[in-house]
Amino acid sequence: MERFFVRWAANAVGLFLAANFLPDPFHISFVAGSTEFLPGQPVPNWAVILIAGLILAAVNTFVRPLVDMFTCLINLLTMGLFSIVVNIAMIFVASWLMDKLLGAGFVTFPEGILAALAAALVIGVINNIFDRVF
Repeated sequence: MERFFVRWAANAVGLFLAANFLPDPFHISFVAGSTEFLPGQPVPNWAVILIAGLILAAVNTFVRPLVDMFTCLINLLTMGLFSIVVNIAMIFVASWLMDKLLGAGFVTFPEGILAALAAALVIGVINNIFDRVF
């Protein structure tokens, strides 16, 4: 369980860095708004990033092992490069879930492929740093 919280924090930090410090074609954006659960209650931008980090951690915990199992042969044939495609797909799944929960995702398909690639690389580096520190 502690591992999940570390992954959640790493994803939230990675998404924050990707949203605030990447240049325009690689930029992802989080929209502060209201939720379907609490109509009329505004959700601040930092809370949206924390929710997105939680959703991305849950997607990586529950969905990614299944995707890795089905794509292991392709990943083996491409010497691990297909894992970048899996990372991008997980970001799109998390963005789709954010769209369903909060009404605004952070990456849209197909316009956001470069943004999802940059976010996947930033989140991967931050996760690697968090794995070494914690």
